[in-house]
Amino acid sequence: MNRNKINPLKRLLADRIQKHQKALSEWHLSYAKKAPPPFYCSVDLRDSGHKIAPVDSNLYPAGFNNLCPDDRRSAPPILRAQVEAIATHIAQDTPKKILILPEAHTQNTFYIENLFYLRELLINAGFETAIGWYPDAPSPITLTSASGKILEAHPLKIKDGRAMTDDFIPDWILLNNDFSSGYPKPLDSLRQPILPSHVLGWHSRKKSEHFTHYNHLAHEFASILDVDPWLIQIDTEEVGPVNFNQEEGIESVANTAARILERTQAAYAAHQVEQKPFVFIKNNHGTYGIGIMVIRSPDELRQMNRRTKNKMSVGKNHLPIDSVVVQEGIPTATLVDRLAAEPVIYLAGCELIGGFLRTNTEKNTEENLNSAGMVFKMLCMSDLRQGEEATLELVYGSIARISALATGLELAEHLNLVNLVNPEAKTKSQKTGALL
Repeated sequence: MNRNKINPLKRLLADRIQKHQKALSEWHLSYAKKAPPPFYCSVDLRDSGHKIAPVDSNLYPAGFNNLCPDDRRSAPPILRAQVEAIATHIAQDTPKKILILPEAHTQNTFYIENLFYLRELLINAGFETAIGWYPDAPSPITLTSASGKILEAHPLKIKDGRAMTDDFIPDWILLNNDFSSGYPKPLDSLRQPILPSHVLGWHSRKKSEHFTHYNHLAHEFASILDVDPWLIQIDTEEVGPVNFNQEEGIESVANTAARILERTQAAYAAHQVEQKPFVFIKNNHGTYGIGIMVIRSPDELRQMNRRTKNKMSVGKNHLPIDSVVVQEGIPTATLVDRLAAEPVIYLAGCELIGGFLRTNTEKNTEENLNSAGMVFKMLCMSDLRQGEEATLELVYGSIARISALATGLELAEHLNLVNLVNPEAKTKSQKTGALL
C-alpha cells in the first residue's frame, strides 16, 4: 500500500495542533456543549498535499463492514461511552436495548454486511440489539450478507408512542437510513430517542448548510493554530432552483462555477500551486455518489449533452435534483496500489472509531471516487497512532472532528427551524434527541 508521504502541510498542522491542544480542547468543548455532534457519522476527506478538507459528511454511515478488525475490537467502549454521554445529556437512564432501523436494501448484500457489523459493535458495547423493518412486513425477513452472514429483520410496530417488534421493546432507536424520500410520519409520535434525528435525512438536509458551518468552524480552528484557513477550507456555493433536463438554472450554475474557478486560480497563485483548478457540481441533497459531475470550464455546463443532463436530473431513488452545490475541486494525493484514494473517517460523537480508504479502479485523482469501480482498503486507526503516521491520525482526525461539530450545528439549526414552524411537534426527549 503506497500512501502519500507525510508532507510539509501535514507536519505544519500536526505541530500547531499539538502546540495548541489546550485552546483547541476548550474551543471544541464549547461547541460540543451548544450543539452536540451526532451519535455517529462518517466524513470523506481529500488531501491534495496543498490542502486537506472534507468533501462529504454522512449522518447514517453504511460502511461498518469496511472497518478493520482492530478498530472493530476497540470501537465498542467508545460507542458505550457515547451512549452514556447522550443519556446523561438528555437526563435518561443508559439504554439496555437498541433497535436499528435500516435502509430497505434487501438486494444490497454489502449493505447487509454493514448491518451485521454495526449490530455486532452495539452488542459488544453491552446493548441488546435487534434490527427493525419499515415499512411494516407481515413476518421477520431473513437477510443474507455478501459473506453469507444471516440476519433477521423484524416488522416494526408503533403502539402508544413506542416502537417495538413482536418481542423486543427498545429503549432507543438507532437509524441507519437516510430517508432520502422522506421519513415515515409515525416516527414523529415516538417517545423513545431516535439517533441520529430522523428529521435530517437527505429529504431535508443540504450539503451547502454543512459546508457553511464547516468553513466557519475551520476558520476559527485555523485562527487558533495561526495558519491560513484556506489550507483546511473548501469553497462551496449553493445554486437553486435547477432542472438540468429543462435547462433551468444551468446559466446560474455556470456563473457560480466561473467564480469558484477564478477564486481557486487566485488562491493557487498565492500558494504556488501549479495545477489547473476544477469544480464539482453535486446534488445538494445527495448521497451514494449520485448526481455529481466534474468540470474545468463553465462552458462544459453550457454544452452538456442529453446523457449528462439526465444524469444530473435525478438522485437516489430517482428523486429529482432541484438544488446543487458548486464546490472547489480538491485532487487527492493519496495513492493505494497506484490508484487514487481518499480516507473515510468514522466517528462516534467526536471520537474516532475507524475508517478506510476508498479507491476506484476507473477514476483519476480529480474525479468522484464514490462511484462504480470503487474498492475499499483498510485504514486502521491503530496503525495511524504509531510512528510517523501518527501525524495522519492527528490531522485527519482533527479535520473530521470539525466536520462532526458542523453536523451538530446543522442538527441544532434544523431543530430550531422545526420548532418555529410547529413548536408543539416534539416532546422534550425528541427535541433533545434531534441534536444527536
